[in-house]
Amino acid sequence: MGVAARPISGRKPFRGMAPKGYRLRMMEPGEAEALLAIRRASAEPDAQPLDMADFIRLILTHEVYVAVAKREDRAVGYAVAGGRGPVYWLVDHRVAADHRGRGVGAALLDSVSLRARWFDHRALALPAPVGRDRIASFYRRLGFMPASPGDLPLRPDSGPAAEMPVMGGPVMVKWV
Repeated sequence: MGVAARPISGRKPFRGMAPKGYRLRMMEPGEAEALLAIRRASAEPDAQPLDMADFIRLILTHEVYVAVAKREDRAVGYAVAGGRGPVYWLVDHRVAADHRGRGVGAALLDSVSLRARWFDHRALALPAPVGRDRIASFYRRLGFMPASPGDLPLRPDSGPAAEMPVMGGPVMVKWV
C-alpha cells in the first residue's frame, strides 16, 4: 500500500489516508493510558510488561501516530517511531484486536512512511518479528524486507530496537 503525496492543510496532514470509518492523527495529550491499554491487550504472552513510566518515556522520545475509530471516537491503534540519521525506526506498532484486518495497521505505517519522507529519512526499519510469521508476513506485504543489522547505520535510543545488539538481532527495512 503506497502513500501518495498530499498537500498539507491545517493540522490534518494524514487526511484521506485512513480506511473508511477511521482517521489518523498524531497523539494528543491524555491518550497515554488508552494507548498503553492497546499495547497490553495485544502483547505476546512472553513479552516483558511495560509500565506507565516506561511507556511515557517511550512516547516522549518518539513521534506517536494514532488511528481513531470515528464512530467510537477512541484510539484503536498506534505507531511509535523516531529518526536516527537516514533511518526512521518503527519501535512499536499495535492495533486493537477488534479493529485488525480493516487496513488500520497498514494506514498507520503509510503515515509513518510519509512522515519519514518529509524529514528526508531514506528508510523505515523495525526489529524483525522473529517467530511471529503472521506479523512478518504483514510487513512483507507492505514492502519491508529482511536486512542485515550491520547494513543500517544507527539504532534508536529507546524501545525494542534499541535493546538489540548493534551487530545482532534481525531487522526489516523499507526504503521510503
